[in-house]
Amino acid sequence: MKNKLRLALQLLFLGAIGYVAVRPMFDGRFLRDFEKYCPFGGIASLVSKLSQGTMACTMGEVQVALGVGLLFGALVVGKLFCSYVCPIGSIGEWLGKLGAKFKVRMEMPGLLDRPLRALKYVLFFLTVYFTMTSSELFCKKFDPYFATANLFGNRDSVLYFALPALAIVVLGSIFFRLFWCRYLCPLGAVSNIFLNVIGAGTVIIAFVIAKMAGATLGYVWLVGGLTVSGLVMELGFMRSFFTPIPRITRNTTTCTDCGSCDRHCPQGIAVSKFVKVTHIDCTLCADCVYSCPGGTTLTIQKRKSLVYLPPLAVLALVALSLGASTMLDFTTLSKRWDNFSELKKVEVYKRTGLKQVKCYGSSMALKAKLQTVEGIVGLDTYASSHSVRIYYDPERISEKKVAASLFSPTREQVRAIPSPPPKTFSICDVGVYKLFDAYDFLYLLHSFKKDEGIYGFETRHGEPVRVSVFFDPEKTGASNIIQRIEAKEVQLPVNQGKGVNTVKINFKTEDNGKVSGQLTLAQFKQRMFKTYDCEFNRYSSHKQEKLSAFVFPMPEAAVLRFRRAFGLLSSHLSADNGVVRFSTRFFDVPSGIVLFDPSATDIEKVKKALGQPKLTVFLTSDKTKEFTNPFHIESEGKVVPAAELNLDGAASGDENP
Repeated sequence: MKNKLRLALQLLFLGAIGYVAVRPMFDGRFLRDFEKYCPFGGIASLVSKLSQGTMACTMGEVQVALGVGLLFGALVVGKLFCSYVCPIGSIGEWLGKLGAKFKVRMEMPGLLDRPLRALKYVLFFLTVYFTMTSSELFCKKFDPYFATANLFGNRDSVLYFALPALAIVVLGSIFFRLFWCRYLCPLGAVSNIFLNVIGAGTVIIAFVIAKMAGATLGYVWLVGGLTVSGLVMELGFMRSFFTPIPRITRNTTTCTDCGSCDRHCPQGIAVSKFVKVTHIDCTLCADCVYSCPGGTTLTIQKRKSLVYLPPLAVLALVALSLGASTMLDFTTLSKRWDNFSELKKVEVYKRTGLKQVKCYGSSMALKAKLQTVEGIVGLDTYASSHSVRIYYDPERISEKKVAASLFSPTREQVRAIPSPPPKTFSICDVGVYKLFDAYDFLYLLHSFKKDEGIYGFETRHGEPVRVSVFFDPEKTGASNIIQRIEAKEVQLPVNQGKGVNTVKINFKTEDNGKVSGQLTLAQFKQRMFKTYDCEFNRYSSHKQEKLSAFVFPMPEAAVLRFRRAFGLLSSHLSADNGVVRFSTRFFDVPSGIVLFDPSATDIEKVKKALGQPKLTVFLTSDKTKEFTNPFHIESEGKVVPAAELNLDGAASGDENP
């Protein structure tokens, strides 16, 4: 291969991907992110932003800037991404050479070539449509690069989409020239759409004029129009017209028709038939220029020196796109409610470092939580920077309460109680800065595990956050607890405990901690107990005084690994229309509680359901599946009036599912 610059860039970008893949093996603090520089994800997410006002998944400014840079490059310079950067394109090209070497590669028959090219436009439209209507990046479900780079371990990849896609890339490239790129790649479709500026420009201008004239057209019409324009231009003409500006040109006077350019073109273009190469598949790779033995017979814009333009343009576009991304600020989610536009005064509370704000889904979960808080009227989230802006009415809620609404208190038991147990548990109260969300609590939990004298902790809102640490005074003390809080890093188990991931932490304490009291073993167990609560069968329509409660010992209610099964048990119990709620509480011992209407069912049916060896779980309203019952519930217990338990009051501050 004479075009060593292109090969060097291809290897450079593939090497960067390989580096991301292997770095966690020697740097546990590094987290793989194979979509961090995804230009197509940025393009699809930008359409989602225009249509829904929300960015897709973890897409942010970098991906959008790279996507726009790619489209600008295709329009002005050519489809450089396809020939210099794309990992699928590079590997597909090399596999094609392998197929040619073993003489198994064939050219697609002309009768099939053009119809098959339509497939990538169909895939492009579907991918963008599902992304813009769900704000979730649909291409991750089938993207062979994303699936392979993550070793098919990412939950966003759908195996029955991704595996066939990978097989098509590999086998298609061996037996047919660049099969994926030519016939299925949605990024190839969008590049061709903007390469033909006449069609794309006409559609965009028509859409803008229609919108200005008052037409209620959604962005799906714009995407559809662009798709059709690209499809018609490619299948109808197989060429680009006015763009890109630089073209491969052939000097017909000095050309000897040796055919070297045709043989070396990765796209299989008959370069020797053109004076100026306008074929839609040309990516300005310049392999034909390098292969030409005729000196200046093949050039770019009649200048041999411009052979260096494509690689330099690739580097410049990447650099400019990354630079432009630092000047952009896209919201992942931007929502307003509660007559926002009619409010006389709205103030903004800003918060950074919220690691749980990492995508559209988590942003929506936060919105659902804040929408229930009186006085909060809007939310902007920024997944790329893990930050939020909360809009609130200062006449109805204070800034302090807005901050508190973001906070979810937690309690965590650090380790199991040994036998014999500690004589007493002391309490160390300390204020901790930069401790706020669920990820922070997880890091603190694993840091505390390094001190064998620490058994649990709980948090409550404050500035700084207040933390109560429960410890054995015979094994550790306040100074050791402060050291664990202010540790520089923490190790988290990964791959089901087979490895560790080292994460940097930066918590700071307000003071040296204050030992404020002691707990007995029973008090400690009650303090650490996490309640579960699930209502069903129109629970809210029942009057408390007419309900009964079956209260029974349930040791599993205090064991963390059983919490996932509570939902199965609740679904199983809901099959009896007379049962309306299942809860857990600590009444001297961990206990389960089933609330039921004695006029619709009886205690014997409830006990029988609890003791079944199989739990019948509702997957949908009419579809069920059986699971082994992990609970060993004895029939002893007592039936009391539900009103006596005051469950809603007792549950205050506890965790619900």
